[in-house]
Amino acid sequence: MIGCSCSNTPTKKRRIIKLSFESPQHSHNSFNKNEGVDLFLKNRTKTFSIFVLSVYQPCTTSDKEVVEKKPTSLIRQKLQQYIPILEWLPNYKWKEHFHGDVIAGLTVGIMHVPQGMAYASLAGVPPVYGMYSSFFASSIYMFFGTARHISIGVFAVASMMVGAARLRLAPDLPLSASNASSVNPADYPLGEPIDPLIFTSALTLLVGVVQVIMGVLRLGFLTTYLSDTLVSGFTTGAAVHVFTSQLNKVLGVKLPRHEGIGMIVRMYRDMILSLGSVNFVALGISIFGILFLDLGRTFINPMVKKFSPIPPPLELILVILGVIISQIFNLHDSYDIKTVYNIPRGFPSPSIPRLDFLPALISDAVPIAVVCYMFVMSMGKLFAKKHKYKTDATQELYAIGIASALSSFFPVYPVGASLSRSSVCEMSGANTQLYTVFSSLLLLTVILLLGPFLEPLPMCILACIVIVSLKSLFMQVKELPRLYKISKYDCAIWLVACLSTVLTDVTTGLVISLVFALFTLVLRQQWPTFSNEVLHDETPRQHIPEGVEIVRFGGALHFANVTLFLDKMSESIGRVPEGESLIEGRTIILDGSPIANVDTMGVDALRDVFNDSKKSGVQLFYCGLPEDVLSVLRNDENFSSVVPSSTFFSSIDQCLLSLSQQQSV
Repeated sequence: MIGCSCSNTPTKKRRIIKLSFESPQHSHNSFNKNEGVDLFLKNRTKTFSIFVLSVYQPCTTSDKEVVEKKPTSLIRQKLQQYIPILEWLPNYKWKEHFHGDVIAGLTVGIMHVPQGMAYASLAGVPPVYGMYSSFFASSIYMFFGTARHISIGVFAVASMMVGAARLRLAPDLPLSASNASSVNPADYPLGEPIDPLIFTSALTLLVGVVQVIMGVLRLGFLTTYLSDTLVSGFTTGAAVHVFTSQLNKVLGVKLPRHEGIGMIVRMYRDMILSLGSVNFVALGISIFGILFLDLGRTFINPMVKKFSPIPPPLELILVILGVIISQIFNLHDSYDIKTVYNIPRGFPSPSIPRLDFLPALISDAVPIAVVCYMFVMSMGKLFAKKHKYKTDATQELYAIGIASALSSFFPVYPVGASLSRSSVCEMSGANTQLYTVFSSLLLLTVILLLGPFLEPLPMCILACIVIVSLKSLFMQVKELPRLYKISKYDCAIWLVACLSTVLTDVTTGLVISLVFALFTLVLRQQWPTFSNEVLHDETPRQHIPEGVEIVRFGGALHFANVTLFLDKMSESIGRVPEGESLIEGRTIILDGSPIANVDTMGVDALRDVFNDSKKSGVQLFYCGLPEDVLSVLRNDENFSSVVPSSTFFSSIDQCLLSLSQQQSV
């Protein structure tokens, strides 16, 4: 940690710090620290610093704040560290934040209802238990989480993984089993038939325990190895499973469930054989529902966005239409349309989850725990970066783990951060986790009062909601051409993650793709590139002007170290909460000569760092990047459209000379 010297003016420091990821093919030469000659500050009163990985720490505390700040006891500091609500709630800005939190909370609460019911069917439990899962987990997370804009609750990928585990370990009782004596315990992996809700509650407890243990051991860094490319391929493959599992509801047919290698192929085989018994009324309702949601998102939402940041609740509107149509035409009795049928009013009584079969669930609990945390942390970091605050990776493990463990005393299943709800939450103006109070109140109203009104809802309507929500995941296929241009390894990771998930199952696919991604790290170092080019210095090093911050990253830039790169560069840029630089005209030079290669996440990181520096009023230049890296950057439209060519120099000294000439004009 680097301290801040508080005075009426910001304090500048001179230090040289070197962050180095050594590779055999690179040697690192330290820079000399010299006072230099002031070449271009003739009429200006700015002072500068020379850094390798900046330690500039501006003072953002006013004298008034110093006077008013009260000392905090060690016990209170620890409580605030592990229960963050004790810190932000007493300092809540009611006039600035309350309105946005109310709007966002009600908007997210409206989305919770149809999505909770729809995703519960993926987990193999009755629809109302999806709403229970979202209600308890999000309410508990509010006390412990550090991410302000994410929506905790059920989501498609985790629901699918839970459903696959339940199908394998706690299959439904056969229809012929009218009593317990007719059930053969040998037919069940756990030795006896287990109620689905008892199974999912025990699984939720174990998932929470795994996440808390990961927090105690500070294993949050392990998700670094789940690169964006891996996650994209994995979620696309998981979307295929989710889509396939909903087709029987769309067609109105009964199909057996499969698991293991080739399960998708067997499911489509059964579906083709059952086409003769399609319920065309269910199919017609499904086509209407899919078109309603997709066209609404494509055409209506952009029109509404011009007038309001809150999108129309299309899913809820479809649910209401489905209930009305089902009531008018008596779809269940007249057309054999499967409906929600029964939603109990009120909450179930809490009970201690069964512990006797927990060891058999470890192989499923660990990947589910990692995936749920991965979605929480990825969405949390995305919005934290946008709104300029920080999330704590270890505390997020505690938060989601405690939320899962405590909610497991009710009939629930594991949850994480929903991509769609979190995006809507942020766009609706949420400022803090206080929005959860209002989304939970709306969910509570539905659970206690409005549940029975949803009983006539056709299940095919819930299938439509799930299928349309998968569109963004399927569209990730469009990333492949860009991945191929930037990094063949990234393209291979995406394909392996997607195909292994499709051809096996969700859990096995995650393990295979993770092992392959780690193996590519070995391959990247196995065949380094060589070059005869030697970049010569044009100016003596003592002519470095004060105020130029030199950042050196000593190694290839890829998914395994890109988080560290972004964190250190953010510190170097020295942003303040308002997003304004305390010192105008600062310049940062990134010495890219050791960066032998970049992958997709590395390219995106270089682009994001440039955007951050631009927003903070800081000049950023990339110097000495190898030609192979420059070629990748030039050929990527996402990068070249943001970062101008004037940002690049062949060496640090050419950049310094250019700066000196500009300032002397």
